[in-house]
Amino acid sequence: MNRFSNLMYLVLSYCFFGMSAPLWAQGYTDTGDRVDGVKVISRLTVDELEPGEHSFYFSAGSRSTGEKIYVPVLVVKGVKPGKRLVLTAAVHGDELNGIQVIHELFGQLKAESVNGTVIGVPGVNQPGLLANNRHFVGSSGGGHMVDPNRLFPGSLTGGGAANLYVGAIWDKILQPNADIAIDLHTQSRGAAYPLFVFADFGNRAAQQMAYSLMPDMIKNDPGQEGTLETAYVENGIPAVTFELGAAGQWQQDMIARALLGIKNVMRVNKLLAGEVVKPLVAPFVGSSYTNVYSIEGGFAHIQVKLKDTVSKGDHVATIVDPLGSEVRRYYAPHDGRILSVATAPLREAGAMLVRILR
Repeated sequence: MNRFSNLMYLVLSYCFFGMSAPLWAQGYTDTGDRVDGVKVISRLTVDELEPGEHSFYFSAGSRSTGEKIYVPVLVVKGVKPGKRLVLTAAVHGDELNGIQVIHELFGQLKAESVNGTVIGVPGVNQPGLLANNRHFVGSSGGGHMVDPNRLFPGSLTGGGAANLYVGAIWDKILQPNADIAIDLHTQSRGAAYPLFVFADFGNRAAQQMAYSLMPDMIKNDPGQEGTLETAYVENGIPAVTFELGAAGQWQQDMIARALLGIKNVMRVNKLLAGEVVKPLVAPFVGSSYTNVYSIEGGFAHIQVKLKDTVSKGDHVATIVDPLGSEVRRYYAPHDGRILSVATAPLREAGAMLVRILR
C-alpha cells in the first residue's frame, strides 16, 4: 500500500467507524473489562497483533458465584517474522516452577530481539492455583476435582465446568497461536523429578525439542489421551511436556536450567539469535518406567537418589512402622535410572516409593 492509499484508508476508517474503532486488526477481542488496568480478552490472534510486549487476562469462564475466571497471558511479538512458541505452566495448579520460568523469560525478552512470537500462559489452571491443588476444583454438587491434563482439547458445548474451561483456553488461546509448544510441569506433590521431558519421538520436531531443552532424562513416550502435549501433537503441532522437579515450591536450580533450555529451543527454531548449546552430558533416554509401590503404609526411607543407576535387585526403599521397626525392604525390579523418588516420608499402601526409567 503506497503512502496515498494508506492515508485514504485511515481517512475512510475514521469516517466509517469513528475515533473509537481500530484502524487495523488488533489481534484480540476486548471484552471491555479490566483487571488492575490490564485488558480482559475473549480471544487472541497473535498473527494480527502489533509487534511488542503485551499483557492480557483471558476470560476463561465463571465460578458458581458468577465471578469471572481470568487467566494471565503474556505475548512478545518480534519485529521480525518467525515461529510461534507457546509456553504453558500450572495446568496442575500446585506445580509452580514453570510459572517462575515464564515470568523470568518474559522479563528478559524484547520485541527487537525475537524473530516470531512467544506466548506464555503462567497459570492455566486458575481454580487449582486458588485451591493450591493439582486439580480443577469446582463447586457444583458439593465440590468436585478433575485432572485438567486429561481433558484437552476440552469442549465448547458441554461436558462440565472443567471441560468447558479447558475447551475455551484451547480454542481461543493455545491451539490457534502455536507452531511449537512446551508444557511446563513438576512431579506430583510428595515426589520429585529431575529435569525431565516426555516427548513422542515419532514426531521429529518434538524429539529435537526434547534434546534441545538439555534435560537429565527423556522418556520416548507416545503420549496420553487428554494431555495438552498430546492434543497439540494430534493437531500437527510439535509439543513436549517439560517436568521441573517438585510441586508447591520455587526450585531456583530447576527454574534456571529450564530457562536455559527454553532459550536453546528458541535458538534452534530461529526465534532468538545465538549459538545453539549442546550439553556436556547426554540425557538418559528410556521408553518405559516402573513404579515401586508400598505394599503397606508406614514411614519411607528412600535408599537412592534421582538419576542414580540401579541394577535389578538393588535395595531402593525401606518402610518402617510407628515404632521404627523395619516392616519391608523394596528392591529394583529391573535395571535403569531413578526417575522419581518420594519426598514425603509418610506413605500409605499403594503409594509410589521410586520410579525407574529404562
